[in-house]
Amino acid sequence: MTSRTPIASAQDRDCQPQAGRGDHEMVRGRIEKLMRGRLVRRVGNGDNYERAGVMETGPWVLDQDGRPTGIAAAVILDGALSSAIRAAVPDWKWPVTTELHLNLLRPLPSDGTVLEAWTRSEIIDNAGGLTSGDLRTPDGTVHVQATAWFHGHGQADDSNLEQSLRSAERPLGPNTELPLAQLLHARDETAARSAIRSADLEQALPGLAFDSHDDLVSPLGAIHGGALTMMAGLAAQHTLLDRLDVDLQSLRVTFLRAGSGTVFTQARTIHSGRTLRVVEVNLYGERGPEKPFAHCEAVFRPRR
Repeated sequence: MTSRTPIASAQDRDCQPQAGRGDHEMVRGRIEKLMRGRLVRRVGNGDNYERAGVMETGPWVLDQDGRPTGIAAAVILDGALSSAIRAAVPDWKWPVTTELHLNLLRPLPSDGTVLEAWTRSEIIDNAGGLTSGDLRTPDGTVHVQATAWFHGHGQADDSNLEQSLRSAERPLGPNTELPLAQLLHARDETAARSAIRSADLEQALPGLAFDSHDDLVSPLGAIHGGALTMMAGLAAQHTLLDRLDVDLQSLRVTFLRAGSGTVFTQARTIHSGRTLRVVEVNLYGERGPEKPFAHCEAVFRPRR
């Protein structure tokens, strides 16, 4: 396994080689930079777990209630899992994520800890591939496990790529030291929670919305899959009246089409028991809920 050496703050480094390594780290876009994540350019066939990225923690891993959440790992893990496919099939420059599944084992630390993403490719065929991985502390403690399905590759046109690179070059300032919902430009579209009767919880309700912003766009010109995943997780939490009493156990997002502009959400609780809560979330744009960008199922369990 690759040796582990301390790295400098993710806010203070540009794309510099890491001493003592045969690989180097790079920022892919603005959302990776906002989440203080960096990918490692991998080589080899991806048969074994390899270090594929790092993420520094801070206020950006806090949810809307001020609690550290593994939802914030979605961006670095989406990118790292994608890199496992690219390492195994170099011709796939832009693999497109079709499904991302996160298991949240422990809350992320929020004290500036540098976490490491380790991944490997599981299966690759003509239709795409599956990769798996996790986000862990340098001592090996795993906080989030993940799997992702990909298909072929997308095409990043020059204008989208240049815009993404320009956006990523902007420095991080105090206005980026924010909790996750604020970084995602969230606003509450929900009616007063006190007016919602328990009998109404099974209907789809409007919830959080996320204003359009260049920070959230990938080099392909669409909203980053990791950003959509974080939106889905926050929206699922938001719909629970007693969310402080439960922890998110897992989050599974299926990407149905490219997302753009302002993102709206509808969420409904499809199961509310003593041991599990299951919330379904659709993310959509100006075309309405009949044309969702992504579909999510979030599972909650009693708070530990």
